[in-house]
Amino acid sequence: MTNKQESRLKMYLAVKDFLVQNDPLTKDLPEFPASYTELQDSINQIQLIDEQQKDVKTGIAKDKKELKNTLIYLAADNSGKVFAFATISKNKALMDEVNFSISDLGRMTDVAIKSYAEALHKKVEANIDALAKYGITVETQKVLEEALSAYNNSLAKPRVGIAEKRKATKQLAALFITSDAIVEKIDAIIGIIRYNQVNFFNGYKTVRKLVDTNTGVIALRATAIDVTTGEPVKGAIFTFTSDGTMTGSDASAEITKKTANKGSFHIKNMQPGTYKVIIRKPGFKEKIVTVSISGGERSDLNVELEKA
Repeated sequence: MTNKQESRLKMYLAVKDFLVQNDPLTKDLPEFPASYTELQDSINQIQLIDEQQKDVKTGIAKDKKELKNTLIYLAADNSGKVFAFATISKNKALMDEVNFSISDLGRMTDVAIKSYAEALHKKVEANIDALAKYGITVETQKVLEEALSAYNNSLAKPRVGIAEKRKATKQLAALFITSDAIVEKIDAIIGIIRYNQVNFFNGYKTVRKLVDTNTGVIALRATAIDVTTGEPVKGAIFTFTSDGTMTGSDASAEITKKTANKGSFHIKNMQPGTYKVIIRKPGFKEKIVTVSISGGERSDLNVELEKA
């Protein structure tokens, strides 16, 4: 959820709790019970989707890490056995090609680990008969194949996660529109007793007030990922320029930011409006997109970069 959506959800929850506490005053108002139930259902759906968004991201990261560690262990174990074979066989080229420990593999990128495991599998296949007495067999090859396949599939999961997040983002936007309409209907219903129950009505207005949480918060969060691997891209340069719709002294100013280790960055202060964004990174194709910045709400810009 965005900062603005979180603020609106807090308001909905405050309204719900306040109305529960004052049920004797509201339960007989026309259409109130049905409207209150609609609000409760909408809040539940918002909270459920928000939790699902968080679970998807966490689950993907956990699964990928476990599969990566398994593949690293198997690759290192097989590498040691092939290295012993190559040493005894005096095959210097093969010794150099498989001289990798767990720590060596752990420092590799995700794609490099996959490539190494694939190459190792081929080298074992070429020497499978001679490697039996070193503990490498058709069965151990099958275990390595399965680990490699599972890890390779996990590399594609971040893109699935992004698609699911986009779907959830649209669902949340629709639910907030629905919830706003419900609260506005409740406003009208509560208005029936505004002069007969002044203290209650003033209390309702207080919890109904939407607090502006934009002061000092992030205006934009941008992320760059490799479209092939789903991995974050460090050092991608984003250049923001106004599309000409903004006015004032900052309208012509250019903003340049670079992604950090996790492929993202934040900008706290940006004038509302639409920006043209050029993204450049050596080794990747240049990309041009647009992003809209709204006052009081964080915008998210997720860019997928293709290798050049």
